[in-house]
This record gives sequence, structure tokens and C-alpha cells, in this order.
Amino acid sequence: MSFTHFFSDSNPKPTLKPVSFLSNSSIMGAFASKRKSKACHERRHVKSLTDKMRPLQQEIKEMVNEREKEVLVFAWKEVEWKKERKKLKEEVKKLRKLVEEKEEKIRGMEDYAMEVEKCDRAWPLLGTSFLLDQMKEERARKDEAVEKWKQLYLAIKTELDHLIQRTHGDALYWKAEEEEMNMIEELKKEVKNKEETIEDMKRRVASMEREGYEREREMDILRQSLRILGSKKKAAYTSNTKSNIYL
Repeated sequence: MSFTHFFSDSNPKPTLKPVSFLSNSSIMGAFASKRKSKACHERRHVKSLTDKMRPLQQEIKEMVNEREKEVLVFAWKEVEWKKERKKLKEEVKKLRKLVEEKEEKIRGMEDYAMEVEKCDRAWPLLGTSFLLDQMKEERARKDEAVEKWKQLYLAIKTELDHLIQRTHGDALYWKAEEEEMNMIEELKKEVKNKEETIEDMKRRVASMEREGYEREREMDILRQSLRILGSKKKAAYTSNTKSNIYL
């Protein structure tokens, strides 16, 4: 193919096709159709959601009804519980009163038993309490005497110290010391005598307590013997009565 042939008039020229423009009525019709289709789609969607919501609403309604029934049952049970609680409180109050009465009765019996026991043991305790009172009085007198001796000793010692300081005499010093030693010895003797008296009284108390224990034991033996004799007499009386019945 030659260069001239390529640019020759025999080559066809491109043709332009005319463009057709849509009218306004066609555009509005398409838009309305599209809106109608969208509205139908939304209605179908709403209907679908409504259909799905209907069983849920029914389930919620049943749950509310069940809850209302439970509330009514609970209110009824609460009334019953309050009645039962009131009844139990009254029962507890009665039982507490009964227990208090029993405890009061037991305390009365214990007090009576203690009084009886005191009456049975009063005679040995009288001597013991008397000796204890004597011991207390003796100890008080001893303490008072010791306190007086201490005060006197301190007063004399103070006075002697003053004299020694004034005179500075050896003879007076030794004399004061000798008097001081004598006073101390007298106080020791006094204390020893008091302690011996207390020990003697303690021995007497212990002896009286042993005597009281032995007497109490003898009383118990005597009571047991009386019970045995009473039971034997009762058995003999019963056997004699039976033999008389058989005769």
C-alpha cells in the first residue's frame, strides 16, 4: 500500500449519530416509579418487623402477667408470715415467762436448802466465827501497838540524833545507840508474842473445824442409820400385813 493510497478519499469518514434527549415527563415518571418501589419496600420491611414484634409483645405480656401473679402470691404469703411471726412471738413470750417462773422457783428451793444447811451447821460455825473475830481484834491491837512503837522509836531516834549533833559526845552517842537497840529488841519480842498468839488461835480454829467435821460425819452416819432402820421397819410392817392378808 502506497503512502498516497493511505491518504486517499476512498477511506470512509466517521459519521456522528444524533443524540436523543428524554422529555421531562419521562424523567418524572421514572422518579415516581422509583419512589413507589421504595415505599413498597419500606412497607414490607415494617410489616416484617411488626410480625416479628408480635410474638415478643405476647411473651412480654405473659411475663408481666406472671410477675403480677407472683406479686399477689408474695403479698398473700407475707400476710401469712406476719401472722405466723406474731404467733411465734407470743409463744416465745409465754415460754420466757415460764422459764422465769421455773428459775424463780429453783432459786427459792436453793435458798431454802442453803438455810436448812446453815441451820444444820450453825453450831460449829458459831465458835469458828467467834475465834475469827478474836483473831481480827488481836491483829488490829497488834498492828496498833507496833505502829505506836514505831512512832515512839522514830521520835526517840530523832531526838537522839539532835542531841548527838549538839554535843558530839561519844558517850552520849553510844548510850543512844544502846537504847535504840533495846527498843528494837522489845519490839521484836512484842511482835513474836503476837505471832505466837495468832498461831495458837489458828490451831484452835483448825481443831474446832476438825471437831465440827467429825460431828457432821457422825450426824450423817446417824441419819443413814435412821433411814436404814426406817426402811427395815417399813419392810417388816409390809411383810406382816401380807401374812395377815393370806391368813
